[in-house]
Amino acid sequence: MRTELVGIVNVTPDSFSDGGESFLPEAALMRIQACFDEGASVVDVGAQSTRPGAQMLTAQEEWQRLAEILPDAVRVARECGGCLSVDTFYPEVAHRALAAGVTWINDVMGLESQSMIEAVRESDCKLVVMHSLGIPPNPAFMLEADVDPVQFLLRYFHERKEKLLAEGISEDRLIFDPGIGFGKSPTQSLTLLLRARELDALDTPLLWGHSRKSFLKLFSAVQPQERDDLTLAFSSLLAASGAHYLRVHNVLRHAALLAAMDANLPHH
Repeated sequence: MRTELVGIVNVTPDSFSDGGESFLPEAALMRIQACFDEGASVVDVGAQSTRPGAQMLTAQEEWQRLAEILPDAVRVARECGGCLSVDTFYPEVAHRALAAGVTWINDVMGLESQSMIEAVRESDCKLVVMHSLGIPPNPAFMLEADVDPVQFLLRYFHERKEKLLAEGISEDRLIFDPGIGFGKSPTQSLTLLLRARELDALDTPLLWGHSRKSFLKLFSAVQPQERDDLTLAFSSLLAASGAHYLRVHNVLRHAALLAAMDANLPHH
């Protein structure tokens, strides 16, 4: 299977990576269109920043941001033959988004809420189940330093799968996100990326959200917007390991990377 790209569009004024450049509805719609044009199969729209220290919105506040763009965003996705995802942990927002035509729900709380399970159960949408130890991430809540993050996530996602199947969620709807930077130290995040293939034992598609994340400070002190080269280095590793989805900010450069990796050029 060829690795697919999930473009990130933050409808927030305080995104860690883009400083709110897609906050206004017109700018958000232009960015959604651009992501599809540049090669994304899915565009993930989030109205709530999950950067460390972010101020959490209420469900109503989050929905007000999304409601301004979703009808047009769903139309753009359909015209492009792609999928639109909403990044939310609020059941009522997920329910409204699905009613508006969204086909993916990305829950950074890992569908731990029974209300969220009930909100999405009757849909056929894809469900991104992310591991975290709290939203927004808090450095005080991390996996213990001696925990093997790969073995921990194998157990965690196995338990989540069993729970969700028992709740009537079909297996073909599930996508697991290891939650790079959420409840893991930089070294643990790096370990997950370097040992990505071991998570294939889950037999469930994986989505990797490593783009511009703070673990990259292990290699450079540049600002988030300047971490695309480092992101691409790990994206190439993940794609070579058979990653199903890469959730990224710079879709254009990732599409070029994947095309180069797929190239079957004659030797000269």
